[in-house]
Amino acid sequence: MILTSLHMQNYKKYQDFTLEFVEGLTGIIGRNGSGKSTIFDAITFALYGDVRGEKETIRNAKAGEKDTVSVELLFEIEGLNYKVLREMRGKSLTAKAYLYDGDDALIAESAKGVTGEIIRLIGMNREAFMHTVFASQKELTALSGLKSEERKKIIRKLLGLEKIDKIEQEIKSKLTDLNRDIKSFSEILLSEAEVKALQEQKEAKAKEAETLQKEVEKVKKEFETKSKEVDGLDKALKALQTLKEAFVKLGSDLELLQTNLNNLKKNKLEKEEKLGVLQVKAAQYEKEKPLVEEYKTLEVQITNFQKQKELFLKKEGLEREQVALRKQYEDDKQEIQDLKKKLEAKPQLLKEQEAQKTLFQTSANKLKEIEAKESRLGQEIAKYNGLIENTNKQIAKIETLGKDSDCPTCTRPLLDEYDNVIASLKSTITQLHHDEIAKRTAELKTVLETKTKEHEAKSKIEQLLQKLSGDLRVMESDEKTLAQKVEEFKSITATGLKNKEELEALKDVKYDEKAHSEALAKKEKLEPQYNELLGLATLIAQIPALENELKSIDQTIAQSQESIKKQEKAIAEHSYDAKEHEKQETLYVEVRKVKDALSEALSKKRVEHTQIMGEITTLKSKLDRNEEQKKQLQTKLNDKNDYEKLKAFMGEFKNKINSQIAPRISQLASEMYGSITRGKYQHIEVSNEFDFFIYDDGVRYPIERFSGGEVDLANLVLRIAISKTLSELSGSGGVGFLAFDEVFGSQDEERRFEIMEAFHTIKEQYRQIFLISHESEIKEMFERMVEL
Repeated sequence: MILTSLHMQNYKKYQDFTLEFVEGLTGIIGRNGSGKSTIFDAITFALYGDVRGEKETIRNAKAGEKDTVSVELLFEIEGLNYKVLREMRGKSLTAKAYLYDGDDALIAESAKGVTGEIIRLIGMNREAFMHTVFASQKELTALSGLKSEERKKIIRKLLGLEKIDKIEQEIKSKLTDLNRDIKSFSEILLSEAEVKALQEQKEAKAKEAETLQKEVEKVKKEFETKSKEVDGLDKALKALQTLKEAFVKLGSDLELLQTNLNNLKKNKLEKEEKLGVLQVKAAQYEKEKPLVEEYKTLEVQITNFQKQKELFLKKEGLEREQVALRKQYEDDKQEIQDLKKKLEAKPQLLKEQEAQKTLFQTSANKLKEIEAKESRLGQEIAKYNGLIENTNKQIAKIETLGKDSDCPTCTRPLLDEYDNVIASLKSTITQLHHDEIAKRTAELKTVLETKTKEHEAKSKIEQLLQKLSGDLRVMESDEKTLAQKVEEFKSITATGLKNKEELEALKDVKYDEKAHSEALAKKEKLEPQYNELLGLATLIAQIPALENELKSIDQTIAQSQESIKKQEKAIAEHSYDAKEHEKQETLYVEVRKVKDALSEALSKKRVEHTQIMGEITTLKSKLDRNEEQKKQLQTKLNDKNDYEKLKAFMGEFKNKINSQIAPRISQLASEMYGSITRGKYQHIEVSNEFDFFIYDDGVRYPIERFSGGEVDLANLVLRIAISKTLSELSGSGGVGFLAFDEVFGSQDEERRFEIMEAFHTIKEQYRQIFLISHESEIKEMFERMVEL
């Protein structure tokens, strides 16, 4: 297998990056953090879908949540081209994967399906692939720098042999558990003597249980016979009890009928007494009945008097209101006329206000022009004063420097022109004062006087406008008052007309206050007697109902007397015999005692029988449990035998693998090391315990004896030999590339050169070798270089 190209989009540090792989020795150079190792992370991700670290970190920091992360790898196996594409889509980074052949025909899709097909094509899972094609400086140093046990762990991990170690450890752990279980089962198993004793106890208890069962059956029959006898007596007693209850009920019903009859007779006497009293009151009511009619006539008269009084009072109120309305009518009429006359001057005021506003605006515009002219003249005077000040400074400077100074205008030496220059500058100052500043100062004075006069004129116009505005606001208020008065006038007129109509309707109303008072006094005098007679009328109204009730009571008494006669006859004819009932109850109690005694005896026998059966069950359970434990013990013994066989097999297998791996690594490393050292060292030996030795002139020495550069080269060829051996063990001898990450470490220039020479020597054994490094000084040593 060799690599053809790699394309990464939004993958970790790379937004969009394509890398073409060629055959030979390729250097991938860049500073730390530039993404060198990310290239091989991407290759592993493309092949196996592996994400190093948190899944969320796979997306480029500049990519959006919806941007797809994709890695596309093209590679060749045994002359056939393949393309694998893996994507992480959406916010949740959902995995997608596709594998195509050289004709872009889909071989597999889905993350799991593509990974399985890749393993089949390459012949290695991810772990084996990483150990075969990738190596780091840490691994190379560990081959010789670590202690024996630590070195063995790393090499066994690289070769995948730690899985055999893990299996051996699991077998040992399982055997320990089995031995512990076998010991535990052996300790709790019963002896043969104990088993025989339990069986004898079980047989004895079975015979005892059989005897007790026969006794239970005998007592049970006696109990069932007595139970039938008790049931018969119980049935007879229930029949007698039913007769007794019926007999007692007849007596109770008779007693109830007699009580009801007595109550009826008593009720009749009370109602007859009440009827007599009411009949006397009825006679009294008939005598005093005319007073009721007189009282009702008075009530009608008083009602009429009250109505006349209300109408009369209304008439008087309307007459008073009309007087007040007439005065208000005249006042409002006059006020409306006055307001209308006052408002006639409003149009003239508005016209005068508009004229003054125009004059005010004209004055304001004129003031703006004057102020602009004032500002301009002030600025011009300031400008000329500035020129005079600068000229004075020039004069002072020239006078300080003397005749040898340069002209401030042309910069030439003054010499004989000194006095002329001074005079010229002073003349300029005088001319500016006379011609420019004085003229503008006089003009500014005139402007200021004009401004003052215009301000006074504007102020007078403003005062007049304020007065006009005040007068107009008063008139607006008068307009509102006029509208209110007009509405009020209309309302007064309407109310007056309405009152006039009502007074016309009430003109014939009269009220006799004296007669009204007399009627009220007479009613008050008659009222106590009237109320008493009303109470009598209410009581008298009960007489018909009382008479009907007495008739009904007479009928009910007759019916009750007839029912009592029938009840007495039924009691006399009833068949209940109290003595026979008592005799049967005594017999029932005696038979029941015998039955209860038998029941108690039967319960005791059954309890004894149950206890014995429980003891038999316990004995049987002990024997069964012992048999089950014997079976479990045998199973554990069989398992132990199997695991001991497996342990022996794994030991033989491990020895066999070690005997093949160590010589093969030695052979491959020796060939490469002899070639790199140009025959100086012919052989590197790797022991079965993975200790390393180098032969020098046929003598075996530990690797630690040699120089740092020689050790570095030895580590390199040993790591490559391990990769080749791993590839052969995996059955995938077609891996045609290797990648080394920072193998130069902190070596000096001479060692780096030796390592590069070694790679150039062994490159013929691999179609592609990739070296990752941050060392920019070695760029020229590569056939091809990728700089990041």
